[in-house]
Amino acid sequence: MPASLIARRAVVYLLLGVAVLVVAFPLLWMAVSALKTDAEIINPAAPLWPAHPQWGNIGRALGQAPFGRWYLNTAVFGVAATAGQLTSGLLAGYAFAVLDFPGRRVLFLVALSGLMVPFSAIIVPMAQLLGDLGWLNTYQGLIVPNIASALGAFLFRQFFLGTPRELGEAARLDGASELRVFLSVYAPLARPVVAALAIILFLQNWNNFLFPLIVVNTTEMSVLSQGLSVFQSQFTTQYNLIMAASLITIVPVLLVAVAAQRHIIEGITFGALD
Repeated sequence: MPASLIARRAVVYLLLGVAVLVVAFPLLWMAVSALKTDAEIINPAAPLWPAHPQWGNIGRALGQAPFGRWYLNTAVFGVAATAGQLTSGLLAGYAFAVLDFPGRRVLFLVALSGLMVPFSAIIVPMAQLLGDLGWLNTYQGLIVPNIASALGAFLFRQFFLGTPRELGEAARLDGASELRVFLSVYAPLARPVVAALAIILFLQNWNNFLFPLIVVNTTEMSVLSQGLSVFQSQFTTQYNLIMAASLITIVPVLLVAVAAQRHIIEGITFGALD
């Protein structure tokens, strides 16, 4: 291998290493701070790794708040909302790309306009609507408004526009219904996109804070993002417990992101070389 190529690779790896360190250091500092005492956290001369790790901080944080219930609420919300967004996005994307019906372009533009409206502009009417329906502090109040995804409809439409029409036509000639064509022919082709989008949507729903904030105002129905905010307000000066609670909150998300990164890359790059 030429020396110039080795040098270029070394520079690239060095830059990548620095970038990873910059991105990962806040997470590392948070994890290490969760094992420190308050005195070590506020002492600028203290080493990064504590002399005597306080492993009990995590247990203390768990015992100070109903994290189990918050985990359950967040999991129900994240899984149900993600499943609804994927299902509605697949169906809408297929309809906009493959089916021919009056007003298709106009309806697609209307759906796409949902991406252009900031959520802060519809907070008040949405809260009023959920209140009129009696859905505040309920699972349906958290889930139902999030089962449609304009982003999913757009991405799946773009994907299905690039699929061969001959596959669907052959299935229809064999007597398959439109639903059968979708489920047996087109939906399986979209698996890489489904996997990547499912992970992205799940992480987004798991970390959602603003929407649950207007729907839920009880401790029992709070999600982790809300619970962590309440926990921080209660233990303002106990930084080690705050860091331990933050670590408890993000560990599942980190595990999902690391385990599924291959699917994310495959979905994003799918068809890039066609």
